[in-house]
Amino acid sequence: MVSPHDLRSTFEAALLGPSPPTPSQRIELLHAVRCSVPLFKSFLSYPGPKASDRTEVESKEVRIPGSSPILLDDTDVQIALKLSDDLNLNEIECVRLLVAANSKWVLFGREPLEILRLTAGLWYMERRDLIASLHALLRTVIVDEWLDADLISDIHKHLEDIFSSGLGQRLIFLIKELNREESAGLGGPSAEKYVLDFRGAIIERRAVVAGERLSLSHCLVLSILILQMTPKDVKDVFSILKDCCAEANSSTTHLQIIFSLLFTLIISLITDALNTAPEKPSKLFNDSSFGHEFHDLIMAPINDPNVEGFIDCVRFGWMIHVMIVQERSNSRATSGALPIDLADFHSCLEHVCSHNVFRFFLSGVLQTAAYQNQDEHIIYMYNGYLHKLMMCFLSYPLSRDKVKDMKDKAMSAISPYLLSGDRTLSSKQVSDIGYESFVSLLEFISEIYQKEPELLYGNEELWAFIHFAGEDHTNIHTLVAFLKLLGTLASTEEGASKVYELLHGKIFRSIGWSTLFDCLSIYDGMFKQALQTSGNLLPDIQEGDAQALVGYLNVLQKVVENGNPSERRRWFQDIEPLFKLLGYENVPPYLKSALRNAIASFIKVSPALKDTIWNYLEQYDLPVAVAPFSPIGQHAPSQIYDMQFELNEVEARRERYPSTISFLNLLNTLIAQEKDESDRGRRFVGIFRFVYDHVFGPFPQRAYADPYEKWQLVLSCLQHFQMVLKMYNINKEESGKANNMSLSPGVADTSTIDSQIPALELLKDFMSGKTAFCNIMSIISLGADIIISERTSQSYGQLLEEAVKLSLEILVLVMDRDIFLADFWRPLYQPLDVILSQNPNWIFSLLEYIRYDFSPQIQQNSIKIMSILSSRMIGLVQLLLKSNAAKCLVEDYAACLESRFEECESIENAKDDLGVLILQLLIDNINRPAPNVAHLLLRFDIDSPVEHSILQPKVHYSCLKVMLDNLEKLSRPDINTLLHEFGFQLLYELCMDPLTSGPTMYLLSTKKYLFFSKHLDTICTNPLPKRSHNQSLRVSMLHERAWLIKLLALELHTADMGESTHREACLSILSLCFTQIAGGNYQSPELSRTSEFDASNFAQRTTKKKKVLELLDVVQFRTPDIGLQCPQLLPAFKFDAQVNDILKSSSTSEKGGVYYYSERGDRLLDLDALHEKLWQLCSQGSYTINDAEKTELRASIQQFLRWAWRYNKNLEEQAAQLHMLSGWSQIVEVSISKRMLLLEDRSQILFELLGASLSASASPDCTLRMAYVLSNVALTCMAKLRDERFLCPGGVDSDSVTCLDIISVKQLSNGACHSILYKLMMAILRNESSETLRRRQYALLLGYFQYCRSILNPDVPASILRYLLSTEHDDDDELNLQKIGKEQAELEGANFSIIKKEAQAIINLVTKDAMQGSEVGKPVSCYVLDAFLSIDRDKFFLNQLQSRGILRSCLTEINNFSCKPVQDALCSLESQQRLCTLEAQLSLLLRVSDNYGKHGAQILLSMGALDQLGSSKAVLLQSQGTSRWYGTPSARDRLGEADKKRLLVIPVLRLVSSLTSLVESSEYLEVKNKIVREVLDFVKGHQSTFNQILKEDISDADELTLERSNLVVSILSKVWPYEENDEYGFVQELFSMMHILFRFEFASSNFAKSSDALENQKSEFLTFHLCFSLSSYLYSLLKRKLIRLQTMDSSGDRAESGAHQHPTLYMLLGLLNSVTTTLERSGEEKFLLLNKIQDINELSRLEVDEVITLCMKQGYVSSSDNIRKRRYIAMIEMCRMAGNRDQLITLLLQLAELILNILLFSLQDEISDLQSSFSDNMHPILDRIEQLKEDKIGHSLKFLQRTASILKDILIRSIAI
Repeated sequence: MVSPHDLRSTFEAALLGPSPPTPSQRIELLHAVRCSVPLFKSFLSYPGPKASDRTEVESKEVRIPGSSPILLDDTDVQIALKLSDDLNLNEIECVRLLVAANSKWVLFGREPLEILRLTAGLWYMERRDLIASLHALLRTVIVDEWLDADLISDIHKHLEDIFSSGLGQRLIFLIKELNREESAGLGGPSAEKYVLDFRGAIIERRAVVAGERLSLSHCLVLSILILQMTPKDVKDVFSILKDCCAEANSSTTHLQIIFSLLFTLIISLITDALNTAPEKPSKLFNDSSFGHEFHDLIMAPINDPNVEGFIDCVRFGWMIHVMIVQERSNSRATSGALPIDLADFHSCLEHVCSHNVFRFFLSGVLQTAAYQNQDEHIIYMYNGYLHKLMMCFLSYPLSRDKVKDMKDKAMSAISPYLLSGDRTLSSKQVSDIGYESFVSLLEFISEIYQKEPELLYGNEELWAFIHFAGEDHTNIHTLVAFLKLLGTLASTEEGASKVYELLHGKIFRSIGWSTLFDCLSIYDGMFKQALQTSGNLLPDIQEGDAQALVGYLNVLQKVVENGNPSERRRWFQDIEPLFKLLGYENVPPYLKSALRNAIASFIKVSPALKDTIWNYLEQYDLPVAVAPFSPIGQHAPSQIYDMQFELNEVEARRERYPSTISFLNLLNTLIAQEKDESDRGRRFVGIFRFVYDHVFGPFPQRAYADPYEKWQLVLSCLQHFQMVLKMYNINKEESGKANNMSLSPGVADTSTIDSQIPALELLKDFMSGKTAFCNIMSIISLGADIIISERTSQSYGQLLEEAVKLSLEILVLVMDRDIFLADFWRPLYQPLDVILSQNPNWIFSLLEYIRYDFSPQIQQNSIKIMSILSSRMIGLVQLLLKSNAAKCLVEDYAACLESRFEECESIENAKDDLGVLILQLLIDNINRPAPNVAHLLLRFDIDSPVEHSILQPKVHYSCLKVMLDNLEKLSRPDINTLLHEFGFQLLYELCMDPLTSGPTMYLLSTKKYLFFSKHLDTICTNPLPKRSHNQSLRVSMLHERAWLIKLLALELHTADMGESTHREACLSILSLCFTQIAGGNYQSPELSRTSEFDASNFAQRTTKKKKVLELLDVVQFRTPDIGLQCPQLLPAFKFDAQVNDILKSSSTSEKGGVYYYSERGDRLLDLDALHEKLWQLCSQGSYTINDAEKTELRASIQQFLRWAWRYNKNLEEQAAQLHMLSGWSQIVEVSISKRMLLLEDRSQILFELLGASLSASASPDCTLRMAYVLSNVALTCMAKLRDERFLCPGGVDSDSVTCLDIISVKQLSNGACHSILYKLMMAILRNESSETLRRRQYALLLGYFQYCRSILNPDVPASILRYLLSTEHDDDDELNLQKIGKEQAELEGANFSIIKKEAQAIINLVTKDAMQGSEVGKPVSCYVLDAFLSIDRDKFFLNQLQSRGILRSCLTEINNFSCKPVQDALCSLESQQRLCTLEAQLSLLLRVSDNYGKHGAQILLSMGALDQLGSSKAVLLQSQGTSRWYGTPSARDRLGEADKKRLLVIPVLRLVSSLTSLVESSEYLEVKNKIVREVLDFVKGHQSTFNQILKEDISDADELTLERSNLVVSILSKVWPYEENDEYGFVQELFSMMHILFRFEFASSNFAKSSDALENQKSEFLTFHLCFSLSSYLYSLLKRKLIRLQTMDSSGDRAESGAHQHPTLYMLLGLLNSVTTTLERSGEEKFLLLNKIQDINELSRLEVDEVITLCMKQGYVSSSDNIRKRRYIAMIEMCRMAGNRDQLITLLLQLAELILNILLFSLQDEISDLQSSFSDNMHPILDRIEQLKEDKIGHSLKFLQRTASILKDILIRSIAI
C-alpha cells in the first residue's frame, strides 16, 4: 500500500502545480487515487491496543509482516508501550513507528523522551499527509476548474464512492472525538504533552490536534459539494458547533474550526435547497420530519451569548433554505411541501433580524482576524456561498418584504442629525435604534463583495437592490452605509463605470456627484465669509454632513482608482473643490483624510493632473514648517496652524491621526511619481524633516485610541523612508559635502536644513544609531513569534507585518550604501553591522524572521541581511552560538528551504525565490573563514576543526538534510529546477573547499546516498525541454547537469582509491559513463567482459552508445543568437548611435548602466533600466514628436524590450550550454587522464571520444567557445592514444611477458586513423574560427602525425627487436614486422591523399597563420607545414609552399631578427615567443633540406639561405655579459632565457650543416665556384661564434654543447679544407680539440659514474661522434697531404705545446685504446641486457624494480601495479638501453675503422721512423680488436679486424727494419 507521504507528494505534484499534469503524471495520479481508496475508507482508523501484541512487544522480539524479526531492548519496549498508551495505538504499530523513525532520523544516541516525541511526531506527520491528500483531491474537484474535465470527473467518481461509504460521517466523528481529553484525542492526564515535528522543534500536542481538526473541518466543508449531507449529519454538525461555541477558547484555530462548522451547515442547507438535479435528490428536502426537528433544534433558547450569534447565523441560513424550498414548491404547484409552517418561518425571520444577524456576520465572522487568515480557497468558498445566501435573501418574495420593512423603519426611525453630537452611545442603545438592521445589511453586503469583487459581474439582482436601497434617504447612517456599498461596487472597472453613471445621472433624487461638489463649495464659501466677518471664528461642520462627505469621497476614490483609464480622464474636469477645505482648522481630521485619499486617486489619471494637484496643495493644504525640532511638550512658539500643529495639538489630543496618515500617503504617492531626481530630493527636505522629527521620531511615545491607526501611521513613515532611499543615488561629492552637516535637530538652522539631502540624513541616522534606527529596531525587536500571534489574532496584524517588511527592506537599502559612505564619514558614522553589533539581540531579531512564513518578502529580507552580516562579521557564528540562537536558526533555515521545495507554484523571479537565496547564501559563505554561516546551517562540527566533521543529516535536521533528500528525488522539476541546480552547485563547492571537501565527499559516497552515481543514468541524458516551450527550465536543466557532471569529475579526480567507498563510487561512475570496467575492478551485471582490442575491426565495432557520448549529444544543438543587432528606434530620429553606446557600456543599472548580473553571474540587460534609458534618450532629443510618432515610438520601444528579453534568454542558454560542455570535458579528461587503467577497451573509448569531439567541433551548431573546449578534449584523447599504444598489453592472466608484446601494439586501424584525420580537417576548416582555436587544432594534427609515425614502440630500436624475435625462432614474427611496415606506408599514403584533397584550403590557412599570425601562433603553424613535408610525395606540398612564398618569408624573418641587449630582449614574453617562432621556421627550412636532399638544399640556396642566415643575428651566442647575471636577483630567470637564446644556434648550424651536404655531392668546379664559397662566407661572418664554440670545455659538457661542437666541426670538416688561408685560426682550434678529446680518459669519465644512465649514454655517444668528426677532418687533411702526423710531439712539454701543434700518432693511439675499451664494455653491457631481457620472466619483483629505478621510471608504476606490468616496463627500458649501446657500438666501429685507416695511411710512409715504444703500445690494442667477438658486438668485424691485421704486419716489418 502506498505511504501517506508518497500519496500526498503524488497528488500535490499533479494537481497543485503551475501547469496541468503531464500524461505520465496523470496516469500516476489516477493509479494513486485508486490505491488510496482503502486508506480513505478507513480514514485515520488505527488498530487499538491488544493484550497479545503487548505481550509480544514485552518479549523484545516483534514480527512485522513483510520484514524479518525485530529485536528490541528495554528502552524500545518502554517507548513502544508508552506510545500505545498515549495514542491509543496498537503495540505492533508502535514498533513499526519506531523502526520508521529510526530510518528517518537515526535514533541511536538520543534520549528516550526525545525518541518518544519524535516517533509520536512521525505518527502525526503520517496523519497530516493523509488529511492533506484528501484535501488536495477535494480542492481539485471543487475549486480548480482549470484542470481537464475528464480528469476532474474521474476523481469526482472516486470521491463519491469514498464518501458514500461513510467518510463524511467519519470526518464529523473525528472533529468531535479529537477534541476530547483522552488518548485518541488531546491526550489523557498522563500522556506526553509535546511532540517533535519534522525539524526537531517541540510542539504542543494540543496544537497538533487542533491543526488536524481544522484540516478535517475544511475537508468536511468541501465534501458537501461531493455528496450531500444527510439530516443526521446536519444535526451532528450543529451539535458540534454548539459545543465548540460554548468552549472558553478564543484561539484563532478554534475560531476557524467554528467558522468551518458554521459554513458547513450554511452551504449544506443552501446546496440542498438549490439542488435541482433529478439524479441527486435533495436529502433534506425529501425528509418530511427533518424540517420541524431541525427548526425546533435551532430555535431552542440559548443562554450563552457566545453561542447565540453563531446560532443566529445558522437560523438565517435555515430561513434561506426554507425560502428556496418555498419557491421550488410554488414553481411545482405543491404549496404544502414547506418543511415548517409559515408562522414559524416569519417568527424565525423576525428573530434573526431583530438580533441583527448581519452585524454578527460582520463583526463576529468576516471582520475577525481568524476569518481573514484562513486558506484563500476556503475563504473564496465561504464568500461565494454568502453571496448566494444574500442574493436569495434580497430576491425572494418572502424576504423582500422584510428588507423593505427594514428600510422603511430605518428611514423613519430617527432624524438625520439626532446623533450628530453624541458618538458614544452604548451597544444596547445602538441596537435599539431602528436603522441599525438595515445599515448592517448594507455593510454586510459591502463586506462580501469587497473581499470577492469578481462576484459582481453580471449580478443584476444586486444592482436592482442598489436602485431600491438608494431611494429616499432621510437618515445619514443609511446614506453612509449605502455610499460605502457603492464604493465596494466600484472595485471593478465595470462597477466603477456603473457607479459613476448612477451618481452622474438623475436616478437618485438626492444622491449624486453634484451633491458632493456643491456641499464642498458651500462650506468653503461659508468659511471664507466667516473669516471676513468674524476673524478667526469658524462655524463647525455638522457631524452628519461630515460623515456623508466622507462616504461620497470614498465612492469618488474607488471610482477614479478603478475606472477605465481612457474614460476617467473625462469624468471629473474640476477637482479644485476637493482642496478647498484642507486648510481650515475646524474641518474634522477624518474628513481631511477622505479628501486627501480622494485627491491621491487622481494622481495617476494623467501627468498634467499630477502637476495640478501639486499646485492646489501648495495653494490650499496646510504647510509643513521647516523649523528646529522641539521635544514633545515643548512646542515651538509659532501659532501657525500647520501640519505640525494639527498633529501635535489636534490629533494627539484625540489620539486619532487620520489627517496625518492621509497627508503622508498623498505626499508619498506624489513624490513616487516624480521623475526629476537632479536635486537628490532637496525640494522635499521639509516633508522629510516633518516625517522624521514629528511623526516617526516620537511615535512610540504617542497614545493611540486605535492600534490600527498607529500602524497605519508607521507604515506611511516607513514608505517615505524607503522611497527616499530608493529614488536618490548618492555620489562621492555629495557624501563629502554632507560629512560636515549634522543631523541633530537641535543645532540645525533653516539654511542648513534647506541644503540637506534626505537620503543622506536618513543614512546618518542609521549609521549613528539615532532615532529612526532605534524606532525601526523597536518594531523588529517585537520578534517573529509576537508578529505571528498578532498577525493571526488582531485586525491590525497585517499592518504590523507590513511595517516589519518595510523596516527590513530599509535596513537592506542602508546596508547597500553604508560601506561606501563610511569611508567618508568615519569615525562619527559607522557601517550598520557595527551599530548592530552593539546589541546582539538586534541581530537575533533580524535573523529569526526567517521562520515568519506568512510573508516571503520578510523571509527574503532576513536572508539578505544574514548574507550581508555574514560577509562583514567574522565572529557572527560565535555570537549566535553564545546566545543559544544557533540551533533554532539552523532548523528555521532548513524548514524554510523544505517549505520552498514543497511549494506547488513556480516563482518567476529567481531573486525572490527563498530557496535560491538560501542556497546562494550557503555557496557565498563556503570559502569564508571557519566557522562560517555555511558550516553552521549545514551542521558541520563548528566546535572542532571543520575538516574533521562527521556529517549526519539523518540525525540533525539542517539545510543539508533537506537538500540531499530533495536532490535524491528531484521531484517537481518544472518548479524546483533552480533549487536543484543550486543544490548541485552547493555540493560541488563544498567538495571543492579544502575544509569541507573531506566530510562532504565521504558522505556522498556512502551507501546511504550513492550520490555520485544516482542521477547519471537519469537526468543527465534526458531530452531537454524545447526552447519555445520552457526556455528557463531548459537553461536551468543544463546548469543542473553541468554541476552534477563536474561533481562526478571531482570525485574521479580526488578520490582515494584505497578507501572502499570512494573506489566503489569511482567505479560506478566509470561503469555508467563508459560501460566497460576492467575485469576484477567492478562487478556489475550490466557490464560485459570484452576481449582484448583487435585493431583490424576496430572502427567497425557496433556497441551500445556510451553514456559519456550521450551527454555530449545533449549539448549539441544550435545555440540561439546573442548578437547585439538590436532593432532600430524610429530611423527618422537617428537614435542608433546613442542606443549602441548605451548597450556597449558595461556599467550595471546601480551605476547608471543597463546591465545586471544574474544569480548565476551572467551579465544581462536590465529591462526596467533599459526602458528608462530609452525614454530619457527620446525625451532629451531636440525633436518635436507628434502623437502618431509618439505611438510609433512607444511600439518601437516595446519591440526593443522584447528583443532585449530574447537576448537575455538566449545569452543564458548559451552560457548554460557552454557550462555543461565544460563539465563534460572535465569528466572526460579526468577519466582518461587519471582513471583510464580501470577501463577495458581503452583505445576504443579514446577513439570514440576523439571522433565525437572532432565531429561536434566541426558542426555548424558549435560555437567558437565550444569548439575551443572540444579541441582541448580531443588533444587529451590524442595524447592518451599515443600513450595507450605502448602500455603493457592486458587481457592475459599470466604474469609473464614476451618479446611479442612489444609488437602487439594497440594501434588504430588505418580506417579509424583516416576517419580522425578527415574529421580534424573539417574542424580546422570550419567557418567560424580563431587563431587560438586553430593553435589547438594544429597541435592535435601534430599529435595525430606523431601517432601515425610510430606504429612500433620508438623506445625499442629495430635492430634489438629483430634480434629478440630471431631468438624465439618464429618465422611469423618477421612477417608481422613486414606487415606492420606495409601498413605504415599505406597509412602515410592515405594521410597524404586526405590532406591533398583539401590542400588548397588547408595550406592557405596554415601558411596565412605562419606568415601573418601572432608570435604565439606562428611556431605551431610552421610545425604543421613541417609535418606536411614529412609525408610529402612527388614534391606536392613543397611546390605548394614555394608558390605561397612561405620559405622565402621564413628566411626574411630570420634575416630581420634583431638581437637586442639581453637584459631587455630576453626578459619579455614577446621576445621569448619570437625566439620560438625562429626555431620553428628554422625547423621548417631544415625539413626542406633534409627531406628533399640535394633538390631541397638547392632550393634554399637559390633563395639565398646562407646569405640570409649570415646576415641574421640569430647565431650570436651573446656570451659576453651573461656572467653579470649571476649576482642579480633575477639571475635564475634570465639564465633560463639565455639558454633559450642559445638554443637558436643549434637549428641554424643544423641547417647550414645540411646545406653543406651539397659539397660532397657536387662537382669540384661547382663546389669551388659557389657552394663552398657561400658556406665559407657564412663561417667567416660568424667567426666569433665558431671560435666560442670551439673553445668551449667539452671534457664535462652537456648535450647541447656537444651537439653545437659536433655541428661546427662537421661544417668545418667539409668546407675548411678548401680554404687556403687559415687566418681565422679554425685549424688550430680543431687541433686543440683533438688534443683534448684524443687524450680523454673515457674509462674514468663521468659517463659510468652518474646515476642517470640513459642521459650519460647519450652524452657518451655525442662525445665519440665528435671524435669521429674530428678524425674525419684529420683524415681528409692527410689525404690531401696538407699535414703529416708525427709519432709524438716535437717538444717535450706537451701540455704547453699541444695547442699549437698537429695531432700525433700517440694521440690517435690513445683514442683507439679508449674506443676499444668502450667497445668491449658496450658489447658486454648489450650482451648482458639482451640476456636479461630474455630472462625477464625469471626476475624477482625486487630485481625488476631495481631496473625501473635505474632507468628513472618510478613514476610509470604505482604500488598497485602487478608484476606483469612491471616486467613489461623493465623490458622496454632495457631494450632502450640495449639500443643505445648498439648505436654506440655502430659509431665506435666506424670510428675505430677510421682511426685504423689514419694510422695505416700514416705508417705506410713512416715505417722507418716508428719508435719501438709506439709499436709496443699499439700491439696490445690491435690484439684486443682481433679478439672481439661478433656474438657480443652484434656487428660484422671482418673489415675492422682485417685492417688491424694489416697494421700488425706493418708493425712487425718496422720492428724487423
